[in-house]
Amino acid sequence: MSAYDNQLYITRRSFFLLSTGIGLVAWQPSALALSSVEQYVAGIGADVIRLANSNAPKATMRRRFSALVSRYANVRSVGLLALGPYQKQLPVNRRDEFFRLVADYIAAFFVSYIDDFKGVRLNVISSAQQGRSTIVESRITSGGGDTRVNWRVTSGRVSDVNVSGVWLSLQLKKRFTDILRRADGNFNPLFAELRSAGSW
Repeated sequence: MSAYDNQLYITRRSFFLLSTGIGLVAWQPSALALSSVEQYVAGIGADVIRLANSNAPKATMRRRFSALVSRYANVRSVGLLALGPYQKQLPVNRRDEFFRLVADYIAAFFVSYIDDFKGVRLNVISSAQQGRSTIVESRITSGGGDTRVNWRVTSGRVSDVNVSGVWLSLQLKKRFTDILRRADGNFNPLFAELRSAGSW
């Protein structure tokens, strides 16, 4: 684990819930009653639940979940927002690498806590238009109880996830900007932190 990841278990687990909110769902028998965007959110989980229960090696799981993140989430938008005031300082020749590593970083949190979330089920409650986005309200149900999860879907892709009132984009922004601030804007420590997820 990297030097930047020395927070308490509950903090990391909360961040994990946020980062994996794009996938921890199960297809519902009542899916036909859902709107198209609600079906989209519910349908994302079919692949993820199979992955969570596949018992594949961790390296394989990280790779497969990273692909799911890239497929269903707007990683570019989330990644840039997470850089906050440092967004314009991201080296142009490293942008593609950055977005790939952000997807890998989110995937690593999923795999770190895979055993805690096998068999998780999501129930879609409602959805509402908010500007150019649709906010889908849902509840994730597991052995530990229910967790409220809201999804922001923009232009057909998940652009943010809110777990118990906290948005993924803001959590990432805090982590990334803290690292960049300590390094006086040098991106090398941030890239090192992102790459370290491969060894979690």
